[in-house]
Amino acid sequence: MPHRLRISIAPFVVLAAICETPAVFAQATSPAASGKSAKTWIGQAARIEEELKTAEVVRLEDIGTGVTRPRRAYLKPGGIVDSLTWKVLPPAYRHGYWESYKSEIAAYELDKLLGLNMVPPAVEREIDGSVGAAIMWVSPTTSVKQMGGKVPTDRIGGEEIRKMQLFDDFIGNSDRNAGNILVDGANEVILIDHSRAFIENKELPVKFERVDADLWNAIQALSVDGLRVHLAPLIGDRAVDAMIERRDRIRAAIDELVAKNGRARVIIQAPPRHRSLVIK
Repeated sequence: MPHRLRISIAPFVVLAAICETPAVFAQATSPAASGKSAKTWIGQAARIEEELKTAEVVRLEDIGTGVTRPRRAYLKPGGIVDSLTWKVLPPAYRHGYWESYKSEIAAYELDKLLGLNMVPPAVEREIDGSVGAAIMWVSPTTSVKQMGGKVPTDRIGGEEIRKMQLFDDFIGNSDRNAGNILVDGANEVILIDHSRAFIENKELPVKFERVDADLWNAIQALSVDGLRVHLAPLIGDRAVDAMIERRDRIRAAIDELVAKNGRARVIIQAPPRHRSLVIK
């Protein structure tokens, strides 16, 4: 396993400095908050998954950004999804990184298990003879990179950042950067581009100081057998074992922080109005 960069994404830091790769598929409109959520999959995920798998593709075009060269596939009009990100990355090492389209699907499946609602629907399908990940195109959104690389503290609270950090540590994602953090009109964060996650390296890629209480509880509640059933077909047993080890390391880091700073300053409970977005 090649050396992976250890990054710290403390709340509200400048994220441009940690960008290892260009934006992969930032789906951008105006950065101004419109009040409109782009998380339209909530409440109809099963329908969207089926459409991503079966809807007729009428046009493919290069997105023009990203080292993994994703494409945008436009679907036949009349459905609930107008387009998707199409990523063909057979599991393999490339330029020193493990990459796999299956990791995109695994990130979404884990998001569902956690009730996180931050990762758009992603399924496996075949287009023009190639098998890859079909990922719902979400809009309107703006990437943090397009906002200048700095988390807009007037729009996004620390809760969203804490969730992102904890999720990335659990899945071993050291490739988070300002190009793959999207913000919608309702000031909600959407996380994309997980093809380099779910590696077998057991190190925690993100240094944190606080964690979201509900998400941490949900991660702790996941059973090893459940993770194997849902994720091993996509990422393999060894990658699942690495997730369990990283969870243990997260727990040890939290215990150390709690001993030093007190539980109330480390494990943060979200306000009631936000908690429905975290745990079902």
